[in-house]
Amino acid sequence: MAQYKRLWPTAEEFMGWLPGLIACIIFAIIARNIEAWVKVMAKTSGGFWMVLKQSGFASYVIILLLGGMIIRNTVGIPKVLQNGVNISRPIIKPGIILLGAHYMWGDVVRATGPATLMVIIFVFGTAVMVMTLGKRFGVPDSLAGIMGAGVGICGVSAIIAMSPVVRSRPRDLFYAIATILLFGTVMLFTLPFIGKALGMTQEMFGAWVATAILNTAQLTAAAALYDSWFGGNAALLSATIVNIVRVVFIPIIVLFGIWFYIVRPAQKAGTAGEKVDVFNVVKEKFPVFVLGFFAVVILNTFNVFGGKDVAKLLGSDLMKWFFAIGFAGIGLNIDIEQMKKAGGTAFLIGVVAALFKAGVSLMVILALGADFFAGMAAAGA
Repeated sequence: MAQYKRLWPTAEEFMGWLPGLIACIIFAIIARNIEAWVKVMAKTSGGFWMVLKQSGFASYVIILLLGGMIIRNTVGIPKVLQNGVNISRPIIKPGIILLGAHYMWGDVVRATGPATLMVIIFVFGTAVMVMTLGKRFGVPDSLAGIMGAGVGICGVSAIIAMSPVVRSRPRDLFYAIATILLFGTVMLFTLPFIGKALGMTQEMFGAWVATAILNTAQLTAAAALYDSWFGGNAALLSATIVNIVRVVFIPIIVLFGIWFYIVRPAQKAGTAGEKVDVFNVVKEKFPVFVLGFFAVVILNTFNVFGGKDVAKLLGSDLMKWFFAIGFAGIGLNIDIEQMKKAGGTAFLIGVVAALFKAGVSLMVILALGADFFAGMAAAGA
């Protein structure tokens, strides 16, 4: 999807998006109403409806993701809807910003300790590991660099941020993004059931999924699905804090990539290398929605929203509508044929590294226990 520098789209762009956006909104309304209807039927009739509710397959998250994937890979998406379907995916990010209404500043400070520990060890460490293995196994820097950033830090956003550093070709971008989305799709439909089988608390699961799944939209969907089984927003809050810390590392991994792929080889060759303007790198690569999240946290800390009812309206009710529209866009963009094309050594390295990260982080989270992560969602649990 194109990256827009302007704050507002042109009238022509907006009209091109409108049909697909409307389709995603209608899909979201249908899915949320089906979920609500099944809950009512489960309460009044029990039996099959109770089993369906408890299975999780009546969750609006599953309906949008799985239903969207089925639509995309059977009847397909009309061309007139495609641009709007694409643009609906980032609508998840305003939802993440609104999650800040659940937090006071002190909650965030307490939560970022465990989150930073998880990110430094597992997320940044995985990025370095993939880049190093890429060098060892002869994967071109143009592919290994963006694969390391994507697998380690933050999926597609990190891939796009790193691509100019390693001069990635369109084919490299396609392989890396396809790998990230394929892995994330499998994990999205797998990890919630593993977490439930292991008896993980919502806070523990949120921390795990934000470490294991590589794409912000997909990890948000997995956490929302887990919450839909237990109630509240604890998994989503926990996942958001880890993810916020994770995406803050995007400029850092870009700076590391500049050193690893440009400065270090120049130093080994005895040449001066390339001077790096650290401030400009951070300014250009810093994810703006993180600032929005912290702004809402600060406003809530000073009681600008005027009480829990308004905070609930923003951080739960309105947030879920943003998520639902974004999840509709994700489901309708899961193209199985495109994902099959991801392959080669880079794909293998990326998937092995991502699985290793998911497995080891799971063991660490289980070893640390529920108490260690409980404070990560204390405000909104």
